[in-house]
Amino acid sequence: MPTLSCIGAGLLGKTLCHLLSNQLSIQQVINRSVASSQQAVDFIGAGRPASIDNLEPADIWLIATPDDAIAATGQALFESGVLRADNIVFHCSGSLGADALQFAKAGINRASVHPIHSFANPSQSINSFAGSYCAVEGEPQAVEVLSSLFNAIGALPFNIDGSRKVLYHSSTVMACNYLVSLLETSRQLLAASGVDSSGANPLEPLIRQTMDNFFATDAKSALTGPIARGDNKTVARHLAALEAHPDHQLWQQVYTALGNAAVPISAEQGQASAESLEAIASMLQSTQGDN
Repeated sequence: MPTLSCIGAGLLGKTLCHLLSNQLSIQQVINRSVASSQQAVDFIGAGRPASIDNLEPADIWLIATPDDAIAATGQALFESGVLRADNIVFHCSGSLGADALQFAKAGINRASVHPIHSFANPSQSINSFAGSYCAVEGEPQAVEVLSSLFNAIGALPFNIDGSRKVLYHSSTVMACNYLVSLLETSRQLLAASGVDSSGANPLEPLIRQTMDNFFATDAKSALTGPIARGDNKTVARHLAALEAHPDHQLWQQVYTALGNAAVPISAEQGQASAESLEAIASMLQSTQGDN
């Protein structure tokens, strides 16, 4: 069985090692401290704690450090002299390509694999990872091997152009991280209106229905509400209410930015008149300029 060692076995690293442990023999698990490495090994159920200063050979190396440490970690791995011909070294950054691993040596294959998955809870992720898409790029041999391995653990690998990964990663951040920000902003507005959402959140069914509608159709079909109707008076009342609230600036910024994004979708939808959408766009831009 091919061997894999991991440098940076945090939430993502230890989850992937656990999932891959049926396909690969997990060897060294390297974190900043022996205690942290041991905790990762306990979660993975395989491997052994190790130090970056005392590495042993492996067929595949996973660098799962934060993005700003990938280049230095890759260089330290290269300078250790442990890499051999036909080894694969890959990282899991969403915004950096395989060339973030700046060393170059014939026979050592660099790649990146970015799972479109939230690893906030590794215990849940090991059960929910199957079906996650993974963006893969790098040198052909590494892409082939890693795509096969990730297929084996239920992932859906697809190729991506490494030079465009920053735009790709921006989309995943908006879909995941900023969605959380949006949902929290909506919850804050709900609380400001006097509705208690500390137990069941009354917005939850609406959120789920909207997501189902979007994925079943498209933005044009899923958009509803005042901008879809061209209801500029309601939008004006919203903006006035946000302006009157002590926390209005942040809430207004979110409302106007997303409202501006909704206007062209509404125009494509064709339900609202051009005049009403022009009035809404003017209000949103005016308010945005005040922030």
